[in-house]
Amino acid sequence: MLRTDRGADKPNADCMLFGRTLEQWVLGAMRGMDAVSADYTEGEDILPVIRPLLLETRPVTVVLYSDTPLLTYSAINGCIARFRGGMNALKLPRGWILSTEYAAQCEKIKADNIITLGDEDFVTVFNYNQLAYASDIMRSRINYYHMNAGVRLDDPATTEIDAFAVIEPGARIGAFCSVRGSSVIRAGADIGARCDIDSSVIERGAKVRSSTLTGALVGRNAEIGPYAHLRTGARIGAGAKIGDYVEIKNSRIGAGTKICHLAYVGDADIGDGCNIGAGVVFANYDGRTKRRARLGNNVFVGSNSTLVAPVELGDGAFVAAGSVITENVPGRALAIGRAMTKIRENWKNNAFARLTEENRTASDEDANSGSSR
Repeated sequence: MLRTDRGADKPNADCMLFGRTLEQWVLGAMRGMDAVSADYTEGEDILPVIRPLLLETRPVTVVLYSDTPLLTYSAINGCIARFRGGMNALKLPRGWILSTEYAAQCEKIKADNIITLGDEDFVTVFNYNQLAYASDIMRSRINYYHMNAGVRLDDPATTEIDAFAVIEPGARIGAFCSVRGSSVIRAGADIGARCDIDSSVIERGAKVRSSTLTGALVGRNAEIGPYAHLRTGARIGAGAKIGDYVEIKNSRIGAGTKICHLAYVGDADIGDGCNIGAGVVFANYDGRTKRRARLGNNVFVGSNSTLVAPVELGDGAFVAAGSVITENVPGRALAIGRAMTKIRENWKNNAFARLTEENRTASDEDANSGSSR
């Protein structure tokens, strides 16, 4: 196979298309063959490029290009079947089938015959317009493969699934979703609209809504989103709830634990049945080192609290809202880490209240005098 190069402003052999490079798509269509690749600049004579790669033990040599990613195994075999005995060269819409002996000796390739196949088989990606066209066709092929296997896609036209992603029959994917990398979505998982899932595993019965997942694991019957961000190393236990605007990184969340709103959890191990309130922050970085926090089972962390790692909270510990926790908390203990509330009545230095009162007084005087400004 010839790795075509047309310059920096054009798609090349390493250009990605639904999880594979253009070269990998063509090599995949050549499965079972003795396939080798060689760099090639468009417009050059192909003979000096392919001759060092010819195998005398193979009587037929197929020359293909990396810029035909829609080529299929059946299309290649259909072409080879039409290469009859006595032929030296068969011209394809993009490529050649050659007698190996002829390719080794000829000065210039001359076609004995020319064949054409379906419009999609040899679509050539010369530029980014054609790459977009090929992407539309490839997206449709991948999506209809999954739908024929029993996956529900609400809107195939807006759904993008990479070649290496695994989606089991019985799963549902909403509109405007992207499933990339080596993601696995199990049967019964429900992926709502506008989700970006990359190299993540979604177990049976889990629900994901309008969220971004990268390198995450979501356990059975867990609920994610909307607008959650699960980063690399996030491990969400069965039945857990990760709500809106929650970010989780490199952390294990136990079964049944709820983190429902506006929280950051980084480098933490959280047990089963915990409740993490709104605005809670796991302060995991001291400017030099990432440190971990560890919470036991049934821990309650009140809203707007900060847990400064390294710190451990035992089973059943309770953190009062607004606390900053820098020490370990024993099991079933109450931790309060906030300043005592002090109230000073008739505080004379309240500039905000004083300015408001002055403005109100001036307005009253203007209204009584009938003057205007």
